Amino acid sequence: MTVTKYEGDVAEGFGRVADAFVANFDERGDTGAACAVYVGGKLLVDLWAGTTNRTGGTEHPDGSDGAPFTHDTRSVLFSVSKGVTTVCLLMAAEAGQLELDYPVAHYWPEFAANGKDAITVRQVLAHQAGLIAPTEPLTAQQVQDWTPVTQALEKQAPLWAPGTAYAYHAMTVGWLAGEVLRRATGSRPSQWLREKITEPLGLHMTFGAHLDDPDLALIGEPLPAAPDATPAIDTVDAAMLDRVMGLGAFDGLDLFSAVNRADWLEPEIPAGNLVTTAHDLAKLYAATVSDVDGVRLLQPGTVRDARLPLSVGAPYVGVDEGNRWGTGFMTDSLRRRMTGAGSFGHDGAGGQLGFANLEQQLSFGYQTLRPGGVPDDRAEALCRALRACL
Repeated sequence: MTVTKYEGDVAEGFGRVADAFVANFDERGDTGAACAVYVGGKLLVDLWAGTTNRTGGTEHPDGSDGAPFTHDTRSVLFSVSKGVTTVCLLMAAEAGQLELDYPVAHYWPEFAANGKDAITVRQVLAHQAGLIAPTEPLTAQQVQDWTPVTQALEKQAPLWAPGTAYAYHAMTVGWLAGEVLRRATGSRPSQWLREKITEPLGLHMTFGAHLDDPDLALIGEPLPAAPDATPAIDTVDAAMLDRVMGLGAFDGLDLFSAVNRADWLEPEIPAGNLVTTAHDLAKLYAATVSDVDGVRLLQPGTVRDARLPLSVGAPYVGVDEGNRWGTGFMTDSLRRRMTGAGSFGHDGAGGQLGFANLEQQLSFGYQTLRPGGVPDDRAEALCRALRACL
C-alpha cells in the first residue's frame, strides 16, 4: 500500500488529522490537496501534498502534470466563495453601513421591480430571494462586466412569494449580495476583500485569477462516482440546472471543465470563483472567531446571529440533501457536521470546505484539485479526525 508523504507541520495531539489527510490520497483519490487548522488564533495543522496541473499538462489520468503542490498553490474553491462574501457583508453590517433586515431595495431601488420590494438582505443571503437563475441567458462578456447581471436580476419576478420558500442560488447570490455591498458601501466584494481582509491578514486570496498566475493550479478530472450513486442534481431539470450553474454563459452541467477557462476564471464571481490556499482560508475563518495577528473580522454576537438556521428542509427546486443555511453560511448538519454544534462556513463543488466554530475558537480549510465523485468523504474524513482530536 502506498503511503503518501506530506509536507508541513502538525501540532501534538492532531496526528489523526494528518492520518486522514494521507488516507485521502491513498484511499480516496486525492492527487493534490492541502488542509489547515487554527485553534485560538494559532496555526496547529498546515499540510500539503501531491502534484498539480498548473502548466496545463495531461500526462496523468487525473489531468495533473506532476508539478509539486506547494504551500502557496492556489486553486478555485467554488462555493466556498459564498462564505467569504458573507463575511464581507457581515463586516459591513457591523460597521453600520448596511442592515441585514432592511429590504434590498433600500440600497438598490431598482431591485423592487416585479414584486421584490420586501425581500431583505438576510433573505438574499439565506437563498430565499427566488432568483436562482436569470430568465434570459447571459454571455461571458456580460458576466465580466458585472452590471448586466445585476440589471437582469433586478428586472425579474421571483419564482416564489418572498419569505415562503428557499432554493440554492448557486451563482446568482454572488451578484445579489455583491450589488447590495456595492450600493451600501461603494465597494464590490473584490475590493472589500482586498482592503478589509486580505491586506490586514496577509492573505493571497482573490475572486478570480489570471491563467498566468504562477501559483494557480487548474482543476483536474473528477473522481468517478460510485456505481449505485445518484447525484442530487440529477433530480433537477437539466435545462434549469444549466442556467442555475452556468447562467447561460458557461456550461453549467460541466463546471469542472469551465472553471479552467479564462472567461470563467478571470471575472469577479463572488459565489463561485474564490482563488486561495487552504491555509489562507483557515486563517480568514480563524479571524471570525478569534484574534489573528491582531486582526478580528467579526464579533461573537454577529457570528451567533448569522449561524441561526433560516433555510432547512425541502427546497423549492431540487431535493433535501440535509443542508442548513443561516445568514449566508452553511451550519452544522448531518451532511456537513464540521466540528459539530456551532460550526458555520461553506463547502464547494468538488470537495472544498472552510468553516469556523466560535465556542471552540477553531477554524478549518481544505482545498483539493481533484473534484470528488459521489459520494465524496474526503472533507468529512478530515472533520471526523479533527473532532476526535478535540
